[in-house]
Amino acid sequence: MSGKLVGREAVRFTPAGIEVFEGTFHHRVELTEAGHPRTVEFDFPAVSYGDLARELNALPLGGDYVLKGFFAPRSSRSHRLIVHITEYNSRS
Repeated sequence: MSGKLVGREAVRFTPAGIEVFEGTFHHRVELTEAGHPRTVEFDFPAVSYGDLARELNALPLGGDYVLKGFFAPRSSRSHRLIVHITEYNSRS
């Protein structure tokens, strides 16, 4: 998934001392559905931990990135999904 980094929470750490990244990305894509052009645009929350979180916390807002990872519920009691980032690259 690709997205522009539009928001970021303050840096925090887990009780075990692992750095956490929590941010919001904006995704926009133009595609064809049933033979007609369609623009899909939405914001999505993302999280990452450890060394990758440290890198993500240092990224400038407004940067455009390609993200790899997985979707998971925000918590064990939630049905809302959040993207867990496992890799990223700057989109040129």
